[in-house]
Parts: sequence; structure tokens; C-alpha cells
Amino acid sequence: MIRRLFVLSSLACIACGPGQQAGETDSTTVSAAARAAVNEDSIEAAAAADTVLPPMPDYPRRETGKVTVIAVGAFELTHSWNARAGRCARPSMVLLIAEEPGSGASVLLDLPASEDVTGTYPVKLADSVGVLEPPAAQVGFQFFDVNKADAYQGSAGDVEVRELTDRRLSGRFAVTLRHIANNRRAQVAGTFEHVDIEPLPIDWCERAAAARDSLAMAGDSAPGR
Repeated sequence: MIRRLFVLSSLACIACGPGQQAGETDSTTVSAAARAAVNEDSIEAAAAADTVLPPMPDYPRRETGKVTVIAVGAFELTHSWNARAGRCARPSMVLLIAEEPGSGASVLLDLPASEDVTGTYPVKLADSVGVLEPPAAQVGFQFFDVNKADAYQGSAGDVEVRELTDRRLSGRFAVTLRHIANNRRAQVAGTFEHVDIEPLPIDWCERAAAARDSLAMAGDSAPGR
């Protein structure tokens, strides 16, 4: 079962699991901009310098059991990770995790109520109360070593699910990522092919459901709603 989960911003982005050994990846190429330590004085300058994004790259080739990506912009990356996926019945969601020491990516799918769960999932940021209307997708990338970590969250784009059963997940995504602290952006195209799905731990699903119920109640009671 998938047990090592690192949650960013109340399920707004689920990325690499804790407990990994920090270190450099063998075949991942990450630009200095992505790995630079964040400091408050540089945030405004970084945002101003990042006003024009390069075009979205072409989708990379599919590799069975892996998430494969090409990224340009704030970081440059051509890489594939071994992947695994988990599913909850309540909340109705699928979590795709691809990771290795030093880097990783994740895709969280909020499934629609209909029986057909294939199709397009718009990439969204959680709103002010953290509740998204399905179908929706959240995408996260993380790079880290012993001294620092950089995390990016999908702010726009789509995840296309071609196959989703109780046992297997396939599809692709084209996403604009935004650094969670300094606003630098990257364009990322990726594929995930024949990734095995397991049940997520029951206690994890229960906590996720309770958290979302609590956020939904907070939203209903907010002024103006």
C-alpha cells in the first residue's frame, strides 16, 4: 500500500513522501533557478523576471509503470520515475506518485460521480476553503537535498485520463507549475502508462474525507455564502 505521503496545503498538492534519503538524482537535470534557496528579498525580482513562459513541450514517450516528463522554464527536466497509484472510495479520488531520492511528482484526481471516469481533468488550485469541484486534478513537483527543497504546484492545464480501472491508470498531462514561494513557473508535459493501482490505506482515506468535510462546512458557514 502507499503509505509515505507528503501533503502540501491541505491536499492542495500531494508530492513526494517523507522518509526518503536526500541526494542528487542520476539522470535528472534541474536548473540552478529551481534549486536556488528561496529568500524573501528575491521573490519580487524572480516574479518580475518570469513574465514570459516558453511554449509547452511535446509529450514524452510512454513508459510502462512510469511517469515520464519534459519541463522547460524555471527548471529544465527530462526524466522518468517509477510510479504507483492508490485509490479511495470516499473521497472518490486517485493519487499517482512518482518518486526517487531527491525528486518526485504527484497527480491527485478528484473523480466525478459518473461511472465514466476517463476524460479531461482541469488542473486547479484549491480555493480559499480548499474544496474543489470534480472532475479536477492537482499536480505537484518537488526537488530536495540535505540543504534545501523546492516545491511546485500546478496552476493551470489539464490531465487527460485514458484508462482508469481498479487496477490500472494511464494518461498524460500538460501543466503550468508555479513555485510555492517565489512564483517562478515552468511548463511540464508528462505521460503515465499502465501504472498499477492499489487501495490507499483506509485510515488515510478516512482522514482525507474528514478533512474535506470540515473544509466544506467551513465554506458553507463563511460570510457571503
